[in-house]
Amino acid sequence: MEGTLTPSRAIVEPGRTIPFAAMSKSDVLRTLFNPQSVVVVGVSRDPIKRGRQVMRNVMSGGFGGRVYGIGRGMSEADGAPCFPTLDALPGPADVAFLAVSAETTCETLRECHKVGVKAAIISAAGFAENGTPAGLARQQELQGVIMETGIRLVGPNCNGIYNTANHLALGFNAAHAVRLPQGNIAILSHSGALFSVMAGYLNQLRAGLSLFVSAGNEADFDVLDYLEYALEDSQTRVIALLLDALTDGARFRTLALHAEALNKRIVALKIGTSDLGSKAALAHSSRLAGDADAYAALFEAGGVAAVTTLEGLMTSATLLGNYGRARGGLGAFTSSGAGASMIADIATKHGLQVPELSEETQSHLAPYLQFSVAGNPVDLGIFERGLSGDVPTLVSADTGIGAMMALVNPLDPNSGVPTLTQDLAQSKKTSGKPLVVVVPGGLAPEAAARYEADGMHVFPDTECTIAALGALLRPPRGIYRRSDDTVQAITSSANGDRLLALKRTLSEPESLGLLSEFGVQVVPTTVSTSIDEAIDAAERYGWPVVAKAVVLGVAHKTEAGLVRTDLRSADALRAACLAFGTPAKIAIQPHLQGKAEAIAGLTHSNDTGIIMLAGLGGIYTEALRDVVMWSLPVPRHDLERKLSCSALGRLLASPRWNVASSLLSLITTLQRLQDFAMWAGDRIKAVDINPLILTEDGVVAVDGLIVPRVNES
Repeated sequence: MEGTLTPSRAIVEPGRTIPFAAMSKSDVLRTLFNPQSVVVVGVSRDPIKRGRQVMRNVMSGGFGGRVYGIGRGMSEADGAPCFPTLDALPGPADVAFLAVSAETTCETLRECHKVGVKAAIISAAGFAENGTPAGLARQQELQGVIMETGIRLVGPNCNGIYNTANHLALGFNAAHAVRLPQGNIAILSHSGALFSVMAGYLNQLRAGLSLFVSAGNEADFDVLDYLEYALEDSQTRVIALLLDALTDGARFRTLALHAEALNKRIVALKIGTSDLGSKAALAHSSRLAGDADAYAALFEAGGVAAVTTLEGLMTSATLLGNYGRARGGLGAFTSSGAGASMIADIATKHGLQVPELSEETQSHLAPYLQFSVAGNPVDLGIFERGLSGDVPTLVSADTGIGAMMALVNPLDPNSGVPTLTQDLAQSKKTSGKPLVVVVPGGLAPEAAARYEADGMHVFPDTECTIAALGALLRPPRGIYRRSDDTVQAITSSANGDRLLALKRTLSEPESLGLLSEFGVQVVPTTVSTSIDEAIDAAERYGWPVVAKAVVLGVAHKTEAGLVRTDLRSADALRAACLAFGTPAKIAIQPHLQGKAEAIAGLTHSNDTGIIMLAGLGGIYTEALRDVVMWSLPVPRHDLERKLSCSALGRLLASPRWNVASSLLSLITTLQRLQDFAMWAGDRIKAVDINPLILTEDGVVAVDGLIVPRVNES
């Protein structure tokens, strides 16, 4: 929606004058968060009405620019001048907050345009979010006003923005009524109502906010626009995302990798991850690539830390804001063996490395041991109490340790070690590595202050903190560029262009033929138009064979009774063809015997981009649901790494699996499938190769399904 803007009025920003019609999206966002003047439309005498709340918040927040109110019969509200209509304003307003009904929003926007408003925050509900024809039509009209006037929008159905750098609290959430401490964490959220919860938790953790925005329905600006702005914002070091869904997975990945280049961190909480929306999908790949799994693959590819709770989101953001990034694994201290086991279990659950202590560290610790052996997590109870003060420092010096945590007994801050606070502080000072203290339930402020005075932050939740440490220790992601030896020579395919232009699900022979153009090894297939032709094809291949009815619109032929396997004679093939009901075409293939079956596939949506998956396949694919996923493009080493963690990868690495080339062949097939995906781009919705037969000679696709982006009706 960043096309030609029609208004001719000039605006003044600090240090320059820009014609309104020439303003870019980034210029408008800078104006949105750094306005010289704001106007609240819909101010009431009633102190609990929305417009009056917004006026009270922006005035009490300490914003230094001009503030106007629009309300009938009022000359002043909360110290700001009020006017009956927008055209009565004494000067231009950069940003408008509209506390008016959905029915009057569009007309109010047109009036805002006349007084030079560049960005408006639409608080009203009653647009596309309610799913009614009236709501959808109203949002469409809203988007028409954007094109007509050039005004850019936050919302609708949102509760505002916050910028602590200029004390702009322009909204009606409870947190907008509080002067929040300035910090380096930006919160970009699809939920406005949870802002006060998140801000409150940040306050408990003694962390500060840079920016907040409630995205609402995203009729114009969306979360990715705000993310791009936050990456430019000098006050922001960490971006915390609370997401319903993304609008452009490919753009998100690009922005996430740009954040890495800027040494900024992103942590995300994706809500609404049930699989209900995938049940109607045509391809196995689409059903297997559920919302949660696809987003997890996208986040991983962009180096984005993913969490599952609000507490985890704010804890991760706080740690990242304090420390940025650390390299290595986790070193943990506790005063009990059970505590050490619990830490190890939670760390494993979150994929966090808890490395063994080096032999050198072990030798340094040996003189302090009373009993048992020193391990990581470190049980301080096994060391001589009077001599153990050096233990945290010795452990923190281990080269495999990147960050440390101490699990402390809330009833005894010293946790059995008389000088624990001082010993941990010395460890942090000597090593220079992050060290956090976890006290389940939290500490009294005066007790927590002893740790914080020495640069150690106290957190109240064990699992949230360990998950957050995982975000801190997550290795950086580089921008992946495929090397020449992984790229197929095919850069165009006339046959592929023709097939994808059909805008229908491709038949199995069409799908296999197209995939073979990109180097995927497929089973030989002959399409016959009569039973006699089918028998001739079988004779050429040699018995046994597989017969499949070619029926457009039937994706899963086995369930429809359109597949017969292990046919060993002409009579058996003839009977199978007759059982199909004499379809116009019959595909004949050699009957391949393999050692195992796998699935590989693609699924493509706007929100996550192209996701590739692989795992155990065959007729039990969806029952097993054991697949791994990658956001494309992906380098070979990431294919190998994630595949090794799956059941399929473990099978191929097992001593009982005696075909050494299987894993290599499978990786090559996935690379060829990626080549196809990169060529096809947004023209595909899903691809299934199921099953992939793992044979003595390699990996062969015996069934394939390609679903173009616009499916047959």
